[in-house]
Amino acid sequence: MARKEPELFYHPVVGGMSPAAIALFNFQAFQPPSAMPSIPASQNQPPQSSLFQQVEVEPMRPHLLTQPDFKSTSLAPYSERKAMTLLKTATCAVSGHILPQNDMIRFVISPEHKVVADLTGKLPGTFMWISAERQIIKKAIWRNSFASQARDNVEVPDNLLEIIEKGLEKLALQMLSLSKRAGELSFGFSRADEALRSHSAGVYVVAKDSSENGREKLERLAKHQELPVIEHWTCAELSAAIGEHNTNHIALSKGALGQSFLELVKKLNSVRSEK
Repeated sequence: MARKEPELFYHPVVGGMSPAAIALFNFQAFQPPSAMPSIPASQNQPPQSSLFQQVEVEPMRPHLLTQPDFKSTSLAPYSERKAMTLLKTATCAVSGHILPQNDMIRFVISPEHKVVADLTGKLPGTFMWISAERQIIKKAIWRNSFASQARDNVEVPDNLLEIIEKGLEKLALQMLSLSKRAGELSFGFSRADEALRSHSAGVYVVAKDSSENGREKLERLAKHQELPVIEHWTCAELSAAIGEHNTNHIALSKGALGQSFLELVKKLNSVRSEK
């Protein structure tokens, strides 16, 4: 006769158990602890071990429940870091110095083997960078550095320096016109004076043939704020550039357009200077 296996029950902790084992387990688990016999206080009790001495727990203070003050942490080395700016550089083909491209002029060899001053930096072809200094450009023409870069005979215009000057002047005047369309240009004495007094101007442009009365006043305001004063063009040239009449005073706002205008004027001054 086959032996009948005892019926087992599954316990979530122990596993499979018989009914008897489950009853014994439940009985021992929920049996209240036996009362300890009281010991008279008059009897000498041995000292308790230090591991079982009663320790008074200090209640948690309210200020420890608050969030930590991150302002008190020392984060100065990280918060004072400035954003990195990527400045494009190039090697001058004449001096061999590594300079920012904003202070250089890009020359391109055309398919007709002619040297072209690429003032906008967008023309294709074999190119070279030369420092925007009159003496350096003269040396490049005298050495014929363009031919060595192209490894072929090239034609250099006789009036290359004059072409560069006129091109930089044209780009600078176009930048003034673009600033006017962008709403970053104040022209006229009253508007320029207001822009300078509100510290919103970054460049002050004055006509070479303007009257001395208003010119001295606005120049004083600009120099007090350490702003550059540009006086390369006449009233007629400034008026034609921005499409207005009798323009003697222009205040260019701070920003990227004003910075680009100053870079063009800086190149123009460097190309014109004999130093």
